[in-house]
Amino acid sequence: MAEYVTTAVIDAPPARVWDIVTNAAGYHEWNPEITNIEGQMASGARIVARVKLGSGAVRRVPMRVTAFDAPARMEWTGGLPFGLFVGRRTFTVAPNAGGAEFRLHLSMTGPLSRWIVKSVGDRQPEVDSFAAALKARAERER
Repeated sequence: MAEYVTTAVIDAPPARVWDIVTNAAGYHEWNPEITNIEGQMASGARIVARVKLGSGAVRRVPMRVTAFDAPARMEWTGGLPFGLFVGRRTFTVAPNAGGAEFRLHLSMTGPLSRWIVKSVGDRQPEVDSFAAALKARAERER
């Protein structure tokens, strides 16, 4: 199992942060890790993300939106059949002193997770860049 967590305190209203995170069509405008998303953010919806790895390779990652609790929590889940590998991204947005706090938790579990984690490498730099880019985007739109 591998877990990666990042947070950002953002000087923007939580609703603005939520709007950016849930706008699939806009990811290519601001996100260095997830360069494109096909589909819509809605509970149960299927999406396909193009995820840039540390090596520079871009992988097509199909997922399902398994939680969509506007305007505070969204979860994407993908992986292999029978739970051999499960990748889960949980996004939360909460009010914080006139702005917002964003948190991204990425977990990779299942019997094949060790090998998949080894093949994609350390995801912490990309997860951190996601939060930093979201912060920059939300604060720029003020």
